[in-house]
Amino acid sequence: MASTKKPLSRKVKASTSKQTKQSSLFNVVDRAFVSLAESHKKIKSMTVALSGGMDSVVLLNLLHSLQKKHRFTLNAMHVHHGLSKHADKWVRFCEKLCTKLSIPLDVRYVKLPQKKSLGIEGEARRLRYEKLLQSKSDLIVLAHHEDDQAETFLLQLIRGAGVKGLSSMAHFDDVRNLWRPLLNTSRSDIESYAKQHKLKWIEDESNQNIDFDRNFIRSKVFPILKNRFNHIIKVISRSSSHLAEAQHLLDDLAKIDLKNHLKSNKYKHIIQVKSLNKLSLTRAKNVLRYWLEMNDQLMPSKDLLDELLRQVLHAKKDAELKIELSKEFEIRRYQDEIYIVHRNQNTQKNYEIVWNGESEILLPNGSKLQFKKVKGRGINLKFLKDHKLKISNRKGGEFFKPDSKRPTKKIKQLLQESNLPPWERELLPLIFLDKNLACVPNFGVDVKYQSKSQEDGLEVMW
Repeated sequence: MASTKKPLSRKVKASTSKQTKQSSLFNVVDRAFVSLAESHKKIKSMTVALSGGMDSVVLLNLLHSLQKKHRFTLNAMHVHHGLSKHADKWVRFCEKLCTKLSIPLDVRYVKLPQKKSLGIEGEARRLRYEKLLQSKSDLIVLAHHEDDQAETFLLQLIRGAGVKGLSSMAHFDDVRNLWRPLLNTSRSDIESYAKQHKLKWIEDESNQNIDFDRNFIRSKVFPILKNRFNHIIKVISRSSSHLAEAQHLLDDLAKIDLKNHLKSNKYKHIIQVKSLNKLSLTRAKNVLRYWLEMNDQLMPSKDLLDELLRQVLHAKKDAELKIELSKEFEIRRYQDEIYIVHRNQNTQKNYEIVWNGESEILLPNGSKLQFKKVKGRGINLKFLKDHKLKISNRKGGEFFKPDSKRPTKKIKQLLQESNLPPWERELLPLIFLDKNLACVPNFGVDVKYQSKSQEDGLEVMW
């Protein structure tokens, strides 16, 4: 009897352990949700990034159960890249799944650019996040897990990333409101949960293509490492956590170094050069990395960062500093401050736009004009009854008199005396009443057209 019960006892114990492990996955997500809600803010809505693969299907299932307990609004978003011939089938699968669970699904279609500066994987990821971040939910929930974290770490290591890159993915990104509740969960535990709950999912055939770096690491590199080092995934995950803590300290140091030397306007964040002059090169580079991240820029290479710091610190004050960061952005320096500027601001085309009562107009150079009806200032509205208000770029030679006590000045002279950066001066729009210059946005209204006290006026801001 004893010999027959012994293997039965082991079998029951193993089965119980397996069920406990699988059911605990919900508890992991539940505890993470409660902790997040307590430490940050009350969470009323979530959007799940649903690819249709096993990981995101399990996450959707878990959050659907969590919703019953905590009463929040749950949505899903599927991003259709069109890279696979099965992409339309994946949309139908996600629609069917969400209909079954009564979860609203938002399908977003994107097209990868012909020139893929980040590679296919990088561009697809960039577009996916771009669409996800358009969600109006309190949280965007992603199905990344422990194995994904390890793969990301190794990819970043191969690319020569620093502390920021090697800290990989965060459980909670409070800047973008991204939450990864399964980040400490293994792929095998997620698969066990999916099978136990008889979930269905789709298989992306591209996951088998080892031409993609992540797939190569997953299918070729990690099996060798796991065979030699049993706990390599958890060890790498732990190292990523240590590096994330180190990055927090570096960010705190950058905040201290930037105190009173950072200001914000339409360029988001402008840094004063004198704040860098007082620092060691290492701390100055740390400040630049932090500043670039604040302005949503990709980290430049070490060589580019070194060159950027060298030019910023040693260029003459009147030198026209221009450093290309990417196809879209460049760094400019003006009056001991450095800016991140859209590169398309350098191109200026002639235009003439008639104002038809809009509150906001987007100009061809990408800037905006805002119009607001006010009392006692701005363009006197009585002139708009008989004259068309037109918006045009500068042609050169325009004169302007915003102050009756001061002489008429050329616009060029007015701009040179202002603190407007040189690259903006060429973009400055002018406001005409028919052919007469009436207003220079942010500078004033010509004395002939000014609204007096208690008169209705139109304020134009650029």
